[in-house]
Amino acid sequence: MIVDDRATPVPPAGGTGPAPEPAPDSLAGLPAGPAGPGHPSPADWRDEVLYSVLVDRFEAGPRPVGYGDPADGDSRHGGNLAGITSRLDYLRDLGVTTLLLSPVTRTTPDSYHGYAPVHLLAVDPYLGSLADLRELVGAAHRHGIRVVLDLVVNHAARIFEYEGGDDGWKGAAHPAPIGAWTTDFKPVELAVPEHFSRRGQIADWKDPDHAALGDFPPGYRRLATENPATRALLLRVARWWLRETDADGVRLDAIRHLDPDFVRELTADLKRYAATMGKHNFLVLGEYSSTADGPIVDSLALGFDSAYNYPEYRRQSWALHGAAPARDLADSLATAADAFGPHLPRLVRFIDNHDVYRFLRDGEPDGRLRVALAFLMFSIGIPMLYYGTEQGFRQPTRRLERECSADRAAPRNREDMFAAGRFVSASSAGDRFDTSSAMFRWTRRLADVRRRFVALRRGDQAVRWSDPDGPGGYVFSRRHGDEEVVVVLNTADEPRRVALDTGGRWADALDPGYVGPSPDVDVDGFGVRVLVRTGPR
Repeated sequence: MIVDDRATPVPPAGGTGPAPEPAPDSLAGLPAGPAGPGHPSPADWRDEVLYSVLVDRFEAGPRPVGYGDPADGDSRHGGNLAGITSRLDYLRDLGVTTLLLSPVTRTTPDSYHGYAPVHLLAVDPYLGSLADLRELVGAAHRHGIRVVLDLVVNHAARIFEYEGGDDGWKGAAHPAPIGAWTTDFKPVELAVPEHFSRRGQIADWKDPDHAALGDFPPGYRRLATENPATRALLLRVARWWLRETDADGVRLDAIRHLDPDFVRELTADLKRYAATMGKHNFLVLGEYSSTADGPIVDSLALGFDSAYNYPEYRRQSWALHGAAPARDLADSLATAADAFGPHLPRLVRFIDNHDVYRFLRDGEPDGRLRVALAFLMFSIGIPMLYYGTEQGFRQPTRRLERECSADRAAPRNREDMFAAGRFVSASSAGDRFDTSSAMFRWTRRLADVRRRFVALRRGDQAVRWSDPDGPGGYVFSRRHGDEEVVVVLNTADEPRRVALDTGGRWADALDPGYVGPSPDVDVDGFGVRVLVRTGPR
């Protein structure tokens, strides 16, 4: 691996072919219309299984380029776009149908995660080139996998200093004067003070003015999405990425910090533009890390097709870890159904991601993850896997409370998955693209069962029973038309017997030898049954 310690961009990773085409530094002269017919959208995003990758940590293709110490979790490790392309067979075998990439826009060399952009029209050279990105998207489409880009339009890197050198909060009333520009920000049309909010760094995350106008620590400069002129330029940037890549959707990070009028414009504009390419169900996914349902409901009203279901993730985590009654899972669903109504089936459900702890903590049995993955795949909503979870990656903590500065989730939840990676744990060391591992095979079985039964993808969900006293049975039905599937989960480490008044004969889609119930259902510790009717009531 090449390790680059310069502050200047390096040649693109991942290839040995001709030099890549230069990125446009200006919006002037860029084509406005679509490139031509694009890859069609899915009929229903509820049918999809999403897989979220941190590009720098997933797979290092030919000629990987790192920056800094590859054993340091906050440096670049050399994962790239070509590496992901080389692993599309692995993702298809797992049952993945949509790949969600971390940002690929050019950022500062130390920004391995991609959330500190310096050139909004360029692919980061550490990750590859625009040609590499196009090849990834095209190859993914040929594998039956769609691609969603993470579009960062809320802030830039620390591209200028404030006058006097103080980053602190300046007040909401007026923009603060800036001093020196430290980086050439592109496109050039956005590299003027008026396109940045310039209120200083957020000091109080609960204050609405700070949240709406402040810079992200450590000094990421907020783009002035409240300014109509800035919004117009960012709309052109977003269209350019769609035109050039044929992506199937976009993820918008930290939507709490975007101007609502801009969000309405952007979501509507992207969908109109995508429709001209034949993408009539283009996905716009919003990320809002809220513990309450209300803010997510409000964000969906801005035009998002889906959002991360953070409130249910927070409410359900203790029960899935066996530290609270299984009834909490049922209560959470009831709360979400009341809050989201018809929007609930299209929210993205997850058990971990790059901002929170990995599901498995140190010392926990693998069985907990087996049950959690079944809960993820079979519950109402669009399931999203986080890279490495299908191989049983663990978080080096036993904490179940929310992440905190004293026990950060990142970067320990962002291990290298490739063989040469040096930032690893005992659960992630070595080549972890093992299609024979028990957890990979279990995840693939779950994805296959989900694919076979439309009720598990598009059906309504009703709770049949949940253990009110501790870990144990959680039973729910998914129904679509005449098809009904009953899912029985056991969050306890000991066997449970659950009485079900279902009538008729049922088979277990995960256990061909099982026939029942009679009327009781026996389920092993950390067991899962997926019951499908085989005879009349």
